[in-house]
Amino acid sequence: MIWCLVSIFWCLISLACHISQWWSYANTVETAVLLVIVYDIVWHRWNAIREIKRDEQAERRSIEREEALEKRQIRRERQEILRKHWQELQSILISLNRVTSQMMQQRKFIQENNDSQDVTTRHVLEVIAERSPDVIGDFGDFWGQAVAQLNVFPQPRDVLALEVQTVIEELGKSVGDFNIEIKDETLRTLAELVRKVADPGTLPTSD
Repeated sequence: MIWCLVSIFWCLISLACHISQWWSYANTVETAVLLVIVYDIVWHRWNAIREIKRDEQAERRSIEREEALEKRQIRRERQEILRKHWQELQSILISLNRVTSQMMQQRKFIQENNDSQDVTTRHVLEVIAERSPDVIGDFGDFWGQAVAQLNVFPQPRDVLALEVQTVIEELGKSVGDFNIEIKDETLRTLAELVRKVADPGTLPTSD
């Protein structure tokens, strides 16, 4: 009877051990499966985040390239517009310098020879008097064109444009009142500015 009880007890212990081993094995398998699932989720999530970051960086680089290209295009367009402005101003200043010099030469000739009784001189004075309205009209036209051209220059004005503007304002006094003499210094400055504007190396850039 005792041996029978011992045998049953031993069987129960053995069964408990087997059940414990099976339960431990099952837990180990479940834990491993759970770890694999968690790792897979984390791995895919991390890859997804990296992919999103790569896409964002690629998009940002693409936007930066487009912005740089747009800036270069705007800079080229501004440079071309500025070049055309200076080209137009150059032509106007050359004509203004020519007609202003002619007008001042005629004024000086009239002042120096107004009382002359020489027939040839009197004839020259008559010719000058006849052509004087045309010369004065050309002077006013070219001066107005120079003012209009300066007004379309982008702000802020560069140094060369400001120098031209100063001379144009000085000449404008004579346009408003023909009795105001144009200074020789103003004529020399105008001639110098014509040279500067005609020289591409002295012209400012859009930058």
